[in-house]
Amino acid sequence: MNRLERFKERVKLYREAGIALESLSLGCSVKVDLYNVLYPALQLLREEMYKLNLVIAPREDAAIMPGASAALRRYFLDVENPRFDPAELEKLSPTVAIVLAQVYMGKAAAPDLFAKYVAGLYKALGSSRHKVWLGKGHSIISTKKGAEFFMVDFLKAEGQEGYIVANNDTIQVIDPSEDFDSPLQIAVAVNNALNDLFTKGAWKDIHIAPVYDAPPPFRGPLEARVKSYASSLGKLVEAPQPEMGYLLLGATAYARLDREPPLFYDKIREGFVVVVTRPFGELAYFTTYVAVHTDETLMKKFEEEVMPIEQFEAEKRRVLEIMATPNLEAAKAIYQYLPDLGERFDPEAHIAATIDVSGPGIFVFKEVAERAGVDIRLFDVPLMSSAVSKFAADNYIMPDATAGTNGAIAIFASRKVAEELVEKLSKAPHAKPTVIGVVEGKGEGRLIVPEWALQYISSKKLREKLGTASVLGGLARVVGRPIRAVAYVEGAVQGVGFRPMARARAKALGLLGYAKNLPDGRVEVVVEGDEERVRKYVEELCKGFENCRVGQVIYAEARGEFSDFSIL
Repeated sequence: MNRLERFKERVKLYREAGIALESLSLGCSVKVDLYNVLYPALQLLREEMYKLNLVIAPREDAAIMPGASAALRRYFLDVENPRFDPAELEKLSPTVAIVLAQVYMGKAAAPDLFAKYVAGLYKALGSSRHKVWLGKGHSIISTKKGAEFFMVDFLKAEGQEGYIVANNDTIQVIDPSEDFDSPLQIAVAVNNALNDLFTKGAWKDIHIAPVYDAPPPFRGPLEARVKSYASSLGKLVEAPQPEMGYLLLGATAYARLDREPPLFYDKIREGFVVVVTRPFGELAYFTTYVAVHTDETLMKKFEEEVMPIEQFEAEKRRVLEIMATPNLEAAKAIYQYLPDLGERFDPEAHIAATIDVSGPGIFVFKEVAERAGVDIRLFDVPLMSSAVSKFAADNYIMPDATAGTNGAIAIFASRKVAEELVEKLSKAPHAKPTVIGVVEGKGEGRLIVPEWALQYISSKKLREKLGTASVLGGLARVVGRPIRAVAYVEGAVQGVGFRPMARARAKALGLLGYAKNLPDGRVEVVVEGDEERVRKYVEELCKGFENCRVGQVIYAEARGEFSDFSIL
């Protein structure tokens, strides 16, 4: 059996599992289109959101909530008719909801269509008296009708010290030349969920609630290997599974962070540099592998322009092994450059911000530029293989051939911190830390890239978004209008850790302001940000404190005078 015949057998095997390899992207590319579908859909839902008792957390790689530990409960809802008992939701009183949506590809083709289904989910979650915080959403497409669901993982945080960082990432297939229960493929999927925690420096007390599915003959072996691998990295959390018979691999993972998270976007300033932990663009290997094995003419072209197919397969295996390695050492290095709890940010000692360079590829730098209100210039775009990525773009195999899975981590810091980080990171497995760009100063959120870097992006719409066009669709900072709240908290609220908790909750919700002890025993809390988040924050100020009550609250227009949340 020759190579093409073997590949046809793999296509047949995956088709029996409901996956049409020819029409499905791989790895993180299986996500619903972020910039052309998901973000515009969220914008269409803004008015719906205001009517519901829920709030969307700031756009981050992971959900970040105050607490020292957490417990998880998982539920599955029908995509066509999502329902959730309001009484059950009030009884659970979760700190955050993490959502995984798997929808048929036809329902995620346009923003208005996708928004219709997401609106149903939001109505189900926002119908109780408990205000639900939507901390992290992950949406993927399926090529099999009926293999659809909304999965909601409710996390309830406990304790008052530090933060819980949580994330879900789920994929369907990375390398179709691997078996369904391939240890490498499983490792990539689970590590991809962990990577967003590692990006924020969270690596202590890891908990993993796997997400997995496969046709019945394969489900047992896959389940055993997923659980075994998850248990090797942290504490396994048992949770229900989709049971659709459609291949699925991933996890909801959460970990404890006992330092301040790298969310200091307002501190990013002129002269800061951009560090990546290693080259990216991993998915170009796997999408190109499928494409050239589907088209003999394309395979011949690949061998003429790029490399012999035997060499390509060997390199693909090497890239898969890199992706299957958890970025734990990078997390530990990032952790060393985070402020202690309650400590102020010091540009000469701390990292300002971090982001996972996976699904969006080069566009993550644009996201940070918008979020920080700065212009960033990249002078390098280090890829796993510039030749393979160029071929993938030239032949319209991928709209963005810089995308990856369990990929590099981008770090924004002063030159002094960056130099120390590069030295530390160079000792981590598979790491090749490099300074690839610089912050030019305050601006419109532009990302300036070398002209030659555009050869890796075949989509004209995506190219345009590298300039002044917004990729976050207005989600960079807030969803609704910004307001100011001044709250006076009474009772036993001084000397009991109230102000540090107030600060942690504000940081988790992306709010700015201060908490100050008053001579009469009260605490004055001033906070600014998105209206829904501010109101949620004020409602929960006394949560976890027995003799505590919120007295007078004054709401007004935001003044925009804060760059952080301080303890005074």
